[in-house]
Amino acid sequence: MSGRFFCAASIVIFGGTGDLASRKLIPALCRLHDAELLAHDFHIFVTGRADLSTEAFIEHLMQREAILFKKDKRFANGFAGLRSRIRYLRANPALPGEPEDFKNRLLAAEPMAAPARLFYLAVPPDSMKSFIRLIKPFSEENTDSRCPERILVEKPFGQNLKTAKELNQSLLEAFTENQILRIDHYLGKEAVQNILFMRFANTFFEPVWNNHYIDNVQISFSENIGIGGRAGYFDQTGILRDVVQNHLLQVLCMVAMESPLSHLPGDLHLEKNKVLKALRRYQPEEVASETIRAQYSAGEVDSNPVLGYLEENGVRPESKTETYAACRVFVDNWRWGGVPFYLQAGKRLERNVTEIVINFKPLPHSIFKDFTGKIEPNRLYIRIQPNEGIILKVNSKPPGMNLQVSDVGLKFSYESEFGDYRPDAYERLLLDALNGDSALFLSNSEIEESWKFIDPIIEAWQSDNQPMHTYKAGSNGPEEANKLLARHGHRWRPSII
Repeated sequence: MSGRFFCAASIVIFGGTGDLASRKLIPALCRLHDAELLAHDFHIFVTGRADLSTEAFIEHLMQREAILFKKDKRFANGFAGLRSRIRYLRANPALPGEPEDFKNRLLAAEPMAAPARLFYLAVPPDSMKSFIRLIKPFSEENTDSRCPERILVEKPFGQNLKTAKELNQSLLEAFTENQILRIDHYLGKEAVQNILFMRFANTFFEPVWNNHYIDNVQISFSENIGIGGRAGYFDQTGILRDVVQNHLLQVLCMVAMESPLSHLPGDLHLEKNKVLKALRRYQPEEVASETIRAQYSAGEVDSNPVLGYLEENGVRPESKTETYAACRVFVDNWRWGGVPFYLQAGKRLERNVTEIVINFKPLPHSIFKDFTGKIEPNRLYIRIQPNEGIILKVNSKPPGMNLQVSDVGLKFSYESEFGDYRPDAYERLLLDALNGDSALFLSNSEIEESWKFIDPIIEAWQSDNQPMHTYKAGSNGPEEANKLLARHGHRWRPSII
């Protein structure tokens, strides 16, 4: 693949010594370099609060990701080519005079006539405003409208609508809206992007993609891991903010949106925003019946005993932070009126899987009542991770002399169809960010609308209007989540891919 030159030929990663940078960002950039998709003189500047030499940072990175270096040849090859163009710079907003000092150090480290930069805020939400002040002088000096500075902001985007608005105001004091890229790495996943192609590049899905034929939609995010070393962050956040407010609502938008006029950013953002505006907001008295929150207790995962959430290191003994959340959601528009969307997300569950299940309505009449077996409503499974793929469950007659019916799966697997190579989500998103393509990033309106839906749930939970349920680690979640669906004649469809 021939090399291409993008507008931004350098990236400055604030929080460059953190876990995200070492596990995801730097490996993704190295893979892009190995594929010859970066500018020939592309530079990476990583920052941290400590005084550290570039050599010490690189040695630390290589030790920290030693296993990944051995397993991932694209990462290792790209790193070998980029190593001389990786620089460490101190960036500590707490120090007096740091904005000007940092600016001078970055300008001195950059090659002559460096083009516009991409700034990446991989820092905690409460630190973002202080780092924006370090970046502002660069944005003010660059007057080239063809190639403006860009800032890429890592989630979470605030803790509620109020803090999200405050963060956006800080960003807009230094950048224009078209310079701000708000990342949700789920939108970079191949299977999520493929939802649009499946719906709008085929003729047979769209005619039945509505409330006349679809009974309910289920979107599930399941992890068998706990909180690891993230207790300080997670215990202040919870799974509803960490996963549902961004990842699952964005997936819901991809499933429910109307056909955009094009694949261009403005058209995509417009249709997703319509879905978020159409989400039915809960009244305080409805939250207890329409949502479930729970924490995992001690149990077993893969036959290994694990601690309960309240026993995890760094978690407050009296914590009311949910590790599992489920809710019944409605999109109040002509296409989806009356169709429930069931969302669930949890940690320390039985499996690692993220999946969408489209449950179609039963047949209005069956001519096969005297056949052996049961005619099941059609179901479409879209697996986002792992083992990305699609299964359409249809009814068929098995071979043989007996008249019987059985549901079978028409299967599509990414690996069997395209091989085992799929770009990491951050590869795609970083490449788009460097190229200024914002289609797979979030608009500020999308973020604010999602918080308008989530805030009433959190407020009701915090007022103790709903109990905190429990579930054993390694299970499928709390029994109350099953009852949430059963009350309406539905059940969670287990993964079959």
